[in-house]
Amino acid sequence: MAQLLSPACTDALKLHNPSLNMRRRSSWKAMAKSGASWSLMGHGGPRRGCGRVKSTTVNTSSNDSLADDYYAIFGLLPDATPEEIKKAYYNCMKACHPDLSGNDPETKKFCMFINEVYGVLSDPVQRMVYDEIHGYALTAINPFTDDSAHQRPYHVFVDEFSCIGCKNCANVACDVFRIEEDFGRARVHGQFGNPELVQQAIDSCPVDCIHWTSAAQLSLLEDEMRMVERVNVALMLSGMGSSSDVFRMASSRWEKRQAKVLTVRSSWFM
Repeated sequence: MAQLLSPACTDALKLHNPSLNMRRRSSWKAMAKSGASWSLMGHGGPRRGCGRVKSTTVNTSSNDSLADDYYAIFGLLPDATPEEIKKAYYNCMKACHPDLSGNDPETKKFCMFINEVYGVLSDPVQRMVYDEIHGYALTAINPFTDDSAHQRPYHVFVDEFSCIGCKNCANVACDVFRIEEDFGRARVHGQFGNPELVQQAIDSCPVDCIHWTSAAQLSLLEDEMRMVERVNVALMLSGMGSSSDVFRMASSRWEKRQAKVLTVRSSWFM
């Protein structure tokens, strides 16, 4: 990496709106997957994206890419200019007008999400951090294989694929963990609690579902979990839910994005 991103800058991107992480991810998943195309359905016909897509395109129809790719949500490539980002944003926001949406609550939530996306991509510093974390910068390093990651501030992540809803962590460190009513799993609701209590919760967890992570890793892991169709922990334990390695999934998705960026960029010089 050409320049080590400051912890404060990295934290600002991930934690710019902690409330997003506490919302129901099943609804966010549906909105993010439909993305820009959803926002324009029924208003002049479906389009591939909100913004102008360059001649060298990526497959923005992929549900996975739309769910975790801010650029694909706007129908743009990672090298989009500020003008293109602004135009795509306004095109998306047209669907949020009450005359078109009818004040639909889900549309309002989606428009709040679009505002968050634009807030990151329109700010040069936040966009730089986003590109570094998600593999869109040529100098980016996979946060899951970065040897310098241990030098950065650490955050807490609960792997919901492993969590059995035992409530141990919530009892040990109630200022950090809570049990969600809808799904019965532990969730992190505060990143800056007593680290000794957090470590105690980690050590006493019967299934090892709690992990210390860097801010960059946390961002990618949360993105990955937002794409998962969530079920109640009882259904998961009965075998009706999926069980996956979220760390491997997040790292693999990063590698795929970086490979795609390198391929596209290298084609410019051929």
